[in-house]
Parts: sequence; C-alpha cells; structure tokens
Amino acid sequence: MHARPGHDHDPIPLRRPQAILFDCDGTLLLTSGLHFKAISGAIARLGHTMPPEWYMARTGLARHDLFARFAADFGVDPDLPRLVHDSVALTVGLANEARENPLVAELARKAAGRVPIAVVTNSEAAIAHAFLHATSLSPLFDCVLTCEDAPRPKPAPDLFLLAAARLGVAARQCLVLEDSAQGLQAARAAGMACLDVRTDDWPAQCAGLLRALEPRAAQ
Repeated sequence: MHARPGHDHDPIPLRRPQAILFDCDGTLLLTSGLHFKAISGAIARLGHTMPPEWYMARTGLARHDLFARFAADFGVDPDLPRLVHDSVALTVGLANEARENPLVAELARKAAGRVPIAVVTNSEAAIAHAFLHATSLSPLFDCVLTCEDAPRPKPAPDLFLLAAARLGVAARQCLVLEDSAQGLQAARAAGMACLDVRTDDWPAQCAGLLRALEPRAAQ
C-alpha cells in the first residue's frame, strides 16, 4: 500500500489550470497489482523473488531503474535488458485487467476539450497505450508521453517539461496529478503545481477542479 504523505503537496492554483498532466499507473489507472504481477513474474523467471512491500515502496521508478535497484538491494546480477523486455511483454498481456481510478478518470473526461490534457508516465509506450486502449481512455488525451520520450524519467522533470511544450502551455500553468514521491518531485522540479491523489483530501480537491472546469468558471 502506498504511504500517505498527508499534506506534502502544492495547493491547487486559484484559477483553473491551463493544462492537466496525468500520471498513468496508480493515478489515472489502478494497475499497481498488474505491474507487480508482471515484474515479479519476470524476476521469478530468473530464479529470484521480489517482496511485494519492497516493490510498493518504489512504484514511481522507471522499469530499468527498479530492476537495477533490486539487483543492488538483493545482491544479484540479473540480465537487466531481458528483465525489462520480459516484464513489458507480461504487463501488456495483462492490459485487459486494467481498471480506471474513478475520480481521476472522471476529471479527465470533464477536462477533455476544455483544457489540454496529457498522460505523462514512466511506463514504456507499449504498456501505456495498451492500458489506455483497454480502458477506452485514449481518445481523451492530446498526447501521451512515456519513458521513451525523454533521456531521463521521473524524478527528473524532463517528461513534464516536454508535455508542457507539446501542449503549448507554460510549465507554471500546468497542474500535475501523481501518486508517487518520484512523480511529485519531478513536477515540482518542473515548476508545476501538483496534487497527490493518495491523500485524504483528494476527493474534495477533485470536486473543486471539476467545478472550475465548468464552462461558467472559465476565465
């Protein structure tokens, strides 16, 4: 289970954001169980075991970084390219089991066509597109950026800055929705407001955003 950091996030901008950037896994979609199933399955093929609690504390890491951290923490020397390849294939195979995070998906549907929106994820493109297609959310988004689109994944700000550029919106006018420490760090490094969808006050914050996106609230 994710740790809940309380109020360690930036406030919602007073005016409605000019763009909203959605993390995918754990934010827009409830897929951490699917990722663990695939990632631990790839590890098991090499004769190793990944503890669930170890994985859940590091869900924001890009796949290669996660496997490298596993190798260091458990003193093993696996074939990292094979692990990445196998785990991606296993994850794509689970796409039909992906489920949306209701409040966040509702916000995406309301925001689509009113402000530019993008998915910004540390997952590979094959996984992100398979999950978004399986949940019928793909058509909502103006662009989808994955770990393959920038030299550095989150917690570096690169992907968020690239998303803002592609949407034609200044970084300071973007709002990021995230569920990991790495994602929140990346958003802040990009100079963007950010909200953690794991916090107890997220439902109230989401309701405020939904009201702000109503046509009558446009500025």
